[in-house]
Amino acid sequence: MKRFALAISVVAASTVGAGAADLPVKAPVVQPVLPPQASGYIEAYTGGSWLEDTISANPFFFMPGTTKFDGWPIGGAGRGNWWATNDFSVQMDVQAEGTQYNVPPSFLGPGFSGRFSTLSYLVGGHANYRNSQTGLVGFFGAIGDVSGNVGTSTFFTSGTGVRHALGGVEGQYYVNGLTLYGQIGYDATLDFGNTSDINDVHAWFFRGTARYFFMPNFMVEGTAQFSTGAVGFSNFGLIIPDTDFDMWRASVKAEWRPSMMPFSIFGKYEFNQTSYSQNIVHFTPNERIAENRLMAGIRVYFGQNTLLANDRTGATLDIVDTLGSSTSPTTFGGQGRVLLISDARLKRDIALVGRLDNGLGLYRYRYLWSDAEYVGVMAQEVALIQPKAVVHGFDGYLRVNYEMLGVPFRTLEEWQAQNKPALVRGSAANPI
Repeated sequence: MKRFALAISVVAASTVGAGAADLPVKAPVVQPVLPPQASGYIEAYTGGSWLEDTISANPFFFMPGTTKFDGWPIGGAGRGNWWATNDFSVQMDVQAEGTQYNVPPSFLGPGFSGRFSTLSYLVGGHANYRNSQTGLVGFFGAIGDVSGNVGTSTFFTSGTGVRHALGGVEGQYYVNGLTLYGQIGYDATLDFGNTSDINDVHAWFFRGTARYFFMPNFMVEGTAQFSTGAVGFSNFGLIIPDTDFDMWRASVKAEWRPSMMPFSIFGKYEFNQTSYSQNIVHFTPNERIAENRLMAGIRVYFGQNTLLANDRTGATLDIVDTLGSSTSPTTFGGQGRVLLISDARLKRDIALVGRLDNGLGLYRYRYLWSDAEYVGVMAQEVALIQPKAVVHGFDGYLRVNYEMLGVPFRTLEEWQAQNKPALVRGSAANPI
């Protein structure tokens, strides 16, 4: 009986073994290749800027024409992406840019030169649901400072910095080598009191970008953005309507990364334009500020081997600094910011020293914030005799174009040196 049971066991074991030998062998499960959990890049760039400020003639502004400025922009950024899960990622951004402009010689007297800078920075982030094969959808936000427009400076200070915050929603869609990227958001200055002429700037913005990868390490990108907003003024009990503005930004960029190298080089053309509506209450004109820029830079990547890989699984997002752009109301702020301030309200120790042939008085004076003495005109008087030489700035104070008057702006010492013979003869007139 035992021998019979053993025989049955051997036959059964043989049958199972033979059947198993006929079954197909399953291949081991291949896990999908996951993107690096963290990756990003840092970049720096520089170039040239050519800006035109055009004022249209109207009954409330008496100096139509175009003024040209050239500038030198420098900027940089750092962005890092982190995959929290297989379909959710977070990206952090830090970016900054500054542009130094030369003041046109026509705004200054002989022997004078002038420059001014606009500055901006942002710290922000993105959070999104993401699929490296199809695209992403999420939201973004940032906060930072911007400076340049004297209309944002407060009493008792000379700083022009303004803090602003922005946020919105964004999405990307991938089709083979094409990436489509869109954002909708809102940018606004934070409350900074009522001791400056401008107390609020805000704008809605709509941005679209298309990137095409001819090769994994060569990409061409085009971006267009439209913004519409308003500049609010401290009314001090008066009813002053906002000044509306529209902004356009367009850019074309090409980027190439050498094989097996961690860095890329890029070139970029950018156009920025801000158009202001006339504000008949605040005496500001129809004005258009347009700028062309050419820039080149370098990026150093971390965690991604190609530009295409970074686009689909890395730090592919960015934030366009709307109120920090080169022609924004918080940066350049209009032509009135660089003409010499000749408003009598900002001067002290005023004394008449002579008159021009057209009856304009020449005065010795000091500015409220300085002990240096100058000789020049009073803008309120110029507005009565030669109004086309007067500019009403966005800060509410009057500027004078000395070139239109044919009078150089001078220090008291320079004026005394030129007029010494006349003073010796006992004459107080200025024979300019």
